[in-house]
Amino acid sequence: MRIIIKKFFIIIISLFGIMNSIAAPHPPNPGGKKPPPPPGLPIDDGLYMLFIIALLYGIYIIYNHHIKTKTPI
Repeated sequence: MRIIIKKFFIIIISLFGIMNSIAAPHPPNPGGKKPPPPPGLPIDDGLYMLFIIALLYGIYIIYNHHIKTKTPI
């Protein structure tokens, strides 16, 4: 009998939660002026230089790791 009561309360609570989310008021429509457009600045100005630096840094890290793991003969 207690299992039926628990299931009943779980169903009622979940239904109230669903109804609360469905019956929530919609947010107001955005009105007024639009925000100003962003300035015309280039985003990828130094992208090639960043790629070259990252590539060189990766080679440096791999080379140092290779030297550290190398065992002397």
